[in-house]
Amino acid sequence: MRRKLIFSLALFVCIAGFYAHPLKAEESAESADKKSKKGKISLVEAEPEVVYSFRRYSKFYGDENTARGGLLDRSYLLGSLGGFRDTLVEHGFYFDAGVTQFLQSNVSGGIDDGSGRYNGTADYWLTFDSGKADLWSGGAVFLHAESSWRADKSVSPDVGSLLPANFDAAMPTPGESETIVLPEAYLMQALPANLLVVAGKADYAGLADQNYFANNERFQFFYTGLVNNPILGAFIPYTPLGVALAWAPSQEHSVSLVVVQAEGDATTSGFDNFDGDYTIGGQYQFHPTIGGNLPGNYRLIGGYSNKDLTSFDIDERQLIGELIGVTPVAEESENYTVLVNFDQYLWIDGGSLAAYQKRLDRSGYPGLGRHHLPPVGIGIFGRAGWAPKDRNVIDQFYSFGIGGFGMLIPGRENDGWGIGWSGTHISSDLRDDLDVLGIDLDSFEHAFEAFYNFQLTPAAHLTLDAQIIDPTVKSTDTAYTIGTRLQLDF
Repeated sequence: MRRKLIFSLALFVCIAGFYAHPLKAEESAESADKKSKKGKISLVEAEPEVVYSFRRYSKFYGDENTARGGLLDRSYLLGSLGGFRDTLVEHGFYFDAGVTQFLQSNVSGGIDDGSGRYNGTADYWLTFDSGKADLWSGGAVFLHAESSWRADKSVSPDVGSLLPANFDAAMPTPGESETIVLPEAYLMQALPANLLVVAGKADYAGLADQNYFANNERFQFFYTGLVNNPILGAFIPYTPLGVALAWAPSQEHSVSLVVVQAEGDATTSGFDNFDGDYTIGGQYQFHPTIGGNLPGNYRLIGGYSNKDLTSFDIDERQLIGELIGVTPVAEESENYTVLVNFDQYLWIDGGSLAAYQKRLDRSGYPGLGRHHLPPVGIGIFGRAGWAPKDRNVIDQFYSFGIGGFGMLIPGRENDGWGIGWSGTHISSDLRDDLDVLGIDLDSFEHAFEAFYNFQLTPAAHLTLDAQIIDPTVKSTDTAYTIGTRLQLDF
């Protein structure tokens, strides 16, 4: 009861802060042109990079880069709907939707090969900007709905790997098709001194573990281990109820703190299933520019959960239950982890860098906004993580690779590409327990992946992808998959 009271109090204080501490950006010359007629500051207009970061997508209808025109030129297939969407934006309402479709085949190895697998998801975003609506400065409400189809028909079960070969098929609920659910609903408020407060249901794990070159299942890698660090799944479920505070004291440094439910899912409000278990996480980000023109991001993440563990903890988006069919006992309580994450440009186009730097100079929250609208160039990325082996299925994780935007095909600066490796270490304590039951696991699950994302139009992108996955179950052969992804923005 005491834990529930503390959590509810923290949530109340943060929500109350939205009204008690209006943004003082009215005094800033940089934000003067972002005021509404009544002098309120629009968070969405003044800090679009923050919106990109929370959505993990580099666009939204109504941002400064929204292109209008013919079908092949505009940013969204539906356009302005005869000016209706522009009218909504004028009153503080931003709406857009996207559909992500996969066609993949496990051509050899794994559990089942030879069959083409089709599945997809749709995302619907509605953002209300309080400053644009002349209510109060620096506030915004975000609603994110999702639907999915043929989730159980993705290529992931054919591969037989611990981590899904198709991460998107595990959203919003693993292996289940959803007509429509509302996994994210949260409030955001900018405060003085470059502070940002968030409260509600949100994808806090996706926000914490961002990366330029390996972080989004809609336009980058398919395999789970090259989208996020899977250790996070044992601590933060998809879209839990929580509170976050982010602070960017300078352009090179930012810190954030989150307190979220340790249990929860995309189909519930969070209030009806909170049993007092929580996770506390913190992240420090360093954003240097090496040699004066090569931006990078370096992150240190720590997490603690008070949840009692009656079995080896595992995120339901990972497939250990389907692989082994039993639940090994781990008689422990509480959990903790340390993670690192980096991305670093090695070469960058000079003109693209100038536009990028202009965005950073404008933003008051550079630590949150440096993950999106990246410059044309080539860089490297990597992740690593550690958690106790006596209570986690995954006690170590590593990934690294190279990626970029443009560069490979002349004249195609809006394309993206990447090549990466992921290594997931399975706890020796878990493997010893399973060995007694006659279940033999390798110490590592390895995955290699390469993708190329073509921009067909500003509203349509087609990705070609190939994976080589060596599952942790020794009796399962190495899987070779190929596939395509079509992303349409409406």
